[in-house]
Amino acid sequence: MLSCYAMHIKRGTTVKLPSLQQIAVESVHTLRRFPLVLAVAAVGTVAAIIAVEQQTGANASGADPSTSLRVLFAALLGVPSLTGMTLLAEKRRWKAVLSMILQIVATVLLAAYAWSLPSHIVIAPQMHVIRLFMLVVGMHLFVAIAPWLGRGEVNGFWQFNKTLFLRAFLSGLFTGVLYAGLAIALAAIENLFELSVPGERYGQLWILLTGMFMTWFFLAGIPEDLESLDSLEDYPKALKIFAQYVLLPLVAIYLVILVAYSGKIILAWSWPYGWVSRLILGFSIAGMFSLLLLYPIRDLPGNGWIRSASRGFYIVLAPLLLMYFLAVFERLSDYGITESRYIAIVTGGWLAVMVLYFLFSRGKNIKAIPLSLCVLAFLVAVGPWSAFSVSEQSQVHRLRSLMEKNGMFADGKAHAAKAGVPYADAKEISAVLVYLQEVHGYGAIQTWFDAPLRRDSLGMQSEWKAPTDLAGMLGIEFFAVQRTGSERTLEFNATRTVPMDVSGYDRVFPDHYFSVTNPEKTVKAEGVSYELNQALDTLTFVLSTGSPVSAGLPPGDSIESGDIPSRADTVRIALGPVISALSTRYHDASAGDIPLEAMTAEATGRQVKVKLYCLMLRLERDEGGRKLAQINLRVLYGRNPRSM
Repeated sequence: MLSCYAMHIKRGTTVKLPSLQQIAVESVHTLRRFPLVLAVAAVGTVAAIIAVEQQTGANASGADPSTSLRVLFAALLGVPSLTGMTLLAEKRRWKAVLSMILQIVATVLLAAYAWSLPSHIVIAPQMHVIRLFMLVVGMHLFVAIAPWLGRGEVNGFWQFNKTLFLRAFLSGLFTGVLYAGLAIALAAIENLFELSVPGERYGQLWILLTGMFMTWFFLAGIPEDLESLDSLEDYPKALKIFAQYVLLPLVAIYLVILVAYSGKIILAWSWPYGWVSRLILGFSIAGMFSLLLLYPIRDLPGNGWIRSASRGFYIVLAPLLLMYFLAVFERLSDYGITESRYIAIVTGGWLAVMVLYFLFSRGKNIKAIPLSLCVLAFLVAVGPWSAFSVSEQSQVHRLRSLMEKNGMFADGKAHAAKAGVPYADAKEISAVLVYLQEVHGYGAIQTWFDAPLRRDSLGMQSEWKAPTDLAGMLGIEFFAVQRTGSERTLEFNATRTVPMDVSGYDRVFPDHYFSVTNPEKTVKAEGVSYELNQALDTLTFVLSTGSPVSAGLPPGDSIESGDIPSRADTVRIALGPVISALSTRYHDASAGDIPLEAMTAEATGRQVKVKLYCLMLRLERDEGGRKLAQINLRVLYGRNPRSM
């Protein structure tokens, strides 16, 4: 296995590639150095491969992959945590026995974590996946800081993380190239030898390479002599080029956009739009990362600008954080706390602390960045103060307030609405129900209802009942308002969980997408056709004289030429009334999970009757109002009984 051979090489020197024997020796050495890490990586890799096989394999029996996924979750935490503990023990010169005991204890805790996960993790609320992501981020930050928790050795800390950064990039590059080559080889075997290679094998190959090869390769490149790193003065020129000519220009572009937007806010005296918080985060991350990459050369001749740029960056960031908090708290006051908003608040607070630290602290130790982020990641993920506990309590309180306002909650119990609930309140109640079902489940509100809120049977997308079911129990109409990412776009999507009413119709066209930019707007089948006009707002259904439908034949039967009727039929259906009704019903806002009957239109001709379902409608705003841009249709048709 290749190791740390990508060192600084002087011009004119000859590079000797490692032999296979050297690679084998170093692989064994890495295994001895990180035995539990590689063991956990192997277990996680096998679990992931089994999960793919259970879900998509050619011989899949519909087995629940939850057990495999729970093991995988623990392995994803185990690899970085055990790596960090190994490096901490090496740096502190702990005895091998003590180091192994601590790692075994950590492994037992990982097993306990896997056991604590829901038995059916596939359909469990999303909070478990979100928490896993937070913990994985925290564990990777632990690897970055674990050997350097003491004072001093800032250069050693930087050199260590520089090596990890470059090694991670090299690991990803080698793994990607190796996967591409092996995937092409599999495809060649499949085509040249006429063998069948199931599609899931490509995914399993990627899992095997990333789980074992990339992990092993990365671990092999972690420096062993950590003590000597503090005196190392190696600085790759490529890093300076990347930071100075890629990241810093990006920071400058972000800054120009933010300054221009700030001017717009001042002139228009308007509240900052929520999306601006993402741009400020991007500016902050890119700026801090650039300064970290340039840190070792800040005092070299000709690089005095780095210190000035560092101070200027934090000075500029201070007022931007004010705009950041204004944008975040606008959403907070309207819709309460969710995990994303909680993380946004905590991240803004962390940035504010970093601004104060790097502007007024004498030390300005860069180790404060990963250390504080590591602690923050664990605090946000676990405990009564965590993003999950606080967010669930906030949304449950919001739901109860809305229900009390509309006379739907009393004596600790939920009651069906006795009068019509205003659209705004029904929409907000629907949004909270969707959030709870997807992220937390209904455990916090189960006591409000006498009936169980869990599904009677598994196999669904969630172990909890659909939000539409709870809305029905509360006696309100469900409004699944969704965001399209653009104020110019309005989109309506029909529910996919309720079967269509096909009574009275014996034939159906498959679902078909139409767009104003696509000239093809005609669909034909067995003597019938339908066409949308250029504006997509009128469907014309044509029954030809050779259609089996006009002869009253059942689906699949053909018609003899002598039996062909002499008359055809044409039916036109306008979609304008459907769009107008949807816009009124949902107050000109995008919506999903719309009842099918609200997105249906039908008409009857002399010989044929036609019914169409608008599964999706997307409208774009222009100077003349909103016009259809895309539509997804399913068209049903059958013989008009009156023509028999």
